[in-house]
Amino acid sequence: MTRFGYGAVPVGAALLVLGLLAHWPPVAVLGAGLLVLVIGSLVFVLRRPRISLERAVEPARVEKGQPAIALIHVTNLGRRTLAPILIEQRLGDRPIRARLPRLRRGERGLRTYRLPTAARGVYEVGPVEIPRADPFGLCRTTQRLGEPQRIAVHPRLLSLLPLPTGISRNLEGPSSDTSPQGTVTFHRLREYVVGDDLRTIHWPSTARLGQLVVRHNVDTAQPYTVVLLDLDPQRYSADTFEEAVDTAASVIASLSVGKAPVQLRTTAGERLGGAAYRDPTAIVDFLTEVQPTDAGSLDAELVLLRRDRGGTALIVVTGRVDDVGLPGIAALRRRFDRVIVMSLVDRPGRVPAHPGLIVTEAATADEAARRWNTVVAR
Repeated sequence: MTRFGYGAVPVGAALLVLGLLAHWPPVAVLGAGLLVLVIGSLVFVLRRPRISLERAVEPARVEKGQPAIALIHVTNLGRRTLAPILIEQRLGDRPIRARLPRLRRGERGLRTYRLPTAARGVYEVGPVEIPRADPFGLCRTTQRLGEPQRIAVHPRLLSLLPLPTGISRNLEGPSSDTSPQGTVTFHRLREYVVGDDLRTIHWPSTARLGQLVVRHNVDTAQPYTVVLLDLDPQRYSADTFEEAVDTAASVIASLSVGKAPVQLRTTAGERLGGAAYRDPTAIVDFLTEVQPTDAGSLDAELVLLRRDRGGTALIVVTGRVDDVGLPGIAALRRRFDRVIVMSLVDRPGRVPAHPGLIVTEAATADEAARRWNTVVAR
C-alpha cells in the first residue's frame, strides 16, 4: 500500500504548467523540481527490503494476565546488509511495534516480544507490516507479510478447593426424584413411561396393579452441579462483571478437576455442558467472549431450574443481591442439595442472609476465591 502526501503531485504539475504558459522559468523550475522530488521519494519507498518472514503466536490460547509472545523468524534474502527495520502489527485495534535485528546477507534472525493479555477476548493478530517513508514525508508505503492469526485470552482460573458435594451422608447416599437416574440405588416404583428400559419392569407390581410399573434407580454417588451466571449489566460495573466471569470460570474449572459433570447457564438462555459433561474447555472458551446483556433475567432462569432435574449443587454468580431477591434463589433448595450465591460488588458490605443459602460478597475474583475456600468449601 502506497500513498502520496501533501498533494505534492498536483501542486508540482500546476506550477510547471503555469511557469511554461506564463514563460516564467523560476516557477516552471520549482514545479519540475517538486515533481522530481516526488518521483525520487516514490522510488525510495518502493525499494522494499528482500526478506523472508515467519511469525508464530505462542500460545494461541492463554489465561488473562499470563504471558503470550510473538516469535518472528526473519531471513535477509538481499545482497546487502539489512539495517534494523521497524515493524508493526495490530492486536485487535491496538498497534504493537518492534524492531528487527541487523542482518547480513543470508543471515537469519529471531525477534520475540510480548503480546498484551490484560483484557479477556478473542483477538486477531494482523499481518506484520513494514512501514517505509521518504525523508521528506511525501510518500509512504506499507509492506504486509504473513497471515492474520488469532489469540484467545480466556478468564483467569483461580485455585479453588473442591466442593464437598456428592458425598453421601449414609451408605446408600441421598436419593430423591431429582437424583440422576442410574443403576446404583433403588429409589421407588413408578409408572412406566415411553423410553424406560424394559428390563426395569417390576412384574409382580405390574400384575397386581394391572399396568406397567418400573423400578426407578438413581445414581447417588455422582455429583452434578449447575453454575448460573447473571449477565444483567444493571447488576455490575465494568470491573465487577469481569471479576464475575473470572469467578464463574474458576468455579467450573475446579468442579471439573474430579471429572464431575457440570453445566453452565446464563440469564440470556445459553446452556453449555450437562449431566455427562466433564471437560471445562468449551465452557471456558464460551466465557472468553461472553458480554453483559439485558436479554432474559435471573428470575426467569430460576423458574426454569425449578422445573429441571436438579442436582447436588447450584452456584449463582451475580452482582449486587439483596434480601428481596434471595427467596427466589432459596426456593431451589428443593432441587439442589446446596445453593450458593457468589455476589461481585464494588464495595462489599453487609452480606445478606437467608435460611438454606450460602451467600458471599467480594469485590474481586481473588477475594471471592478466598471466601470460597474459607466459607463455601468446608
